[in-house]
Amino acid sequence: MPTVHLTPNQIRWQRFQRAGLRKPFADAPTAATALVGIQAQILPAAGLALWNRTPALSHNHFDELIFHQRSLVKLWGQRGTLHLYASNDWSLLHAARTTDRTWTERQAERGDPGSIEHRKLVEQVAELLRSKESLGRRELRASGIPLSDELLSPWGGIFSDLVRLGYACHSGRAAGEGHFVARERWLPNLLWEPPDPTLANVTIVERYLAAYGPATLQDFAYWRGVPASKARDWFNQLMPKLTEVEVEGQVGFLLSAAPTDSVEGSTEGSLIDEIQAAPPPPEAWPVRMLYRFDPYLLAHRSKDWVVPPSHYKAVWRPAGHIEGIVLSHGQAVATWRYDRKSGGLAIQVNPFKHLPKYVTKQIEKQSPKIAEFFHLPLVDLTIKTPE
Repeated sequence: MPTVHLTPNQIRWQRFQRAGLRKPFADAPTAATALVGIQAQILPAAGLALWNRTPALSHNHFDELIFHQRSLVKLWGQRGTLHLYASNDWSLLHAARTTDRTWTERQAERGDPGSIEHRKLVEQVAELLRSKESLGRRELRASGIPLSDELLSPWGGIFSDLVRLGYACHSGRAAGEGHFVARERWLPNLLWEPPDPTLANVTIVERYLAAYGPATLQDFAYWRGVPASKARDWFNQLMPKLTEVEVEGQVGFLLSAAPTDSVEGSTEGSLIDEIQAAPPPPEAWPVRMLYRFDPYLLAHRSKDWVVPPSHYKAVWRPAGHIEGIVLSHGQAVATWRYDRKSGGLAIQVNPFKHLPKYVTKQIEKQSPKIAEFFHLPLVDLTIKTPE
């Protein structure tokens, strides 16, 4: 295939637009579909990720979508981390993850008695779950099913098996702990027709490249949490739809034609034409305050395109924590966090260097809107002086 040569700004502008940061998606489920999930181990952070991409989303409406309308569903997904997905994508995600065989599943296939017993325990808990409105670990511990402490771990345990097998999803907190609910109870009308696992993963690759391309095979394997050797077959099946691109010696792939989606003003058409257009000048790019674990920060192995290497450790913190960033010209120029105070929300911004006035003005404009998302007033905004 012919190689298209691009500049770093063209790639950055393409990713910025396709991530829904220039023009919004029609609604939160559409955004979750296009971005192949929103990381959600910190649920308010997932809400802010969608707020940055969806018109007029509030925290109450966000909760409504998950717990009442149930058009978003919380599952363990790529990389084994918690994500919000469009509920209609649940069977697709389930099918894709069936290729992620666990150690116990591989052992059970070899006839290992301990692994076979583990699967029996999973089925027992699944049956118990179907008889309950929801189930937490305390009630499960008291059920009499012989489960080890490891299987009752708050990091997943046997519930991670139930979610991965498509039996259950997260249902929110009750009595001070996380609860889970059977799929048939939570979404009784959900069409459950998981596709072929290979086809499901090829579909995931296609959506990934539409949202985050250009990207390499190694980028996708990193994002998906699988070896590159496993992802290569999925890429190869999609190759007729891909275009090879090169920037500063780095070769990657772009989906040649975008599927129709609900980014405002977007239609099915050539992403090659789109990416080769000249990006606007820096001050014309929208400034965005992306919060912690935003999808924009998680899709590529190398982060140099979005965070200057000298400030990498300010964003990627110990124990896997990822800070919120202020994005200008498609690149991080500061980190930020919010704190709930008795009177409202306080926001602190930590610039990497002196910020241009237009960036500061946008921070001042967006910060009250972030507080409004939580139905709170903004009681303090501090933009610290860079060291």
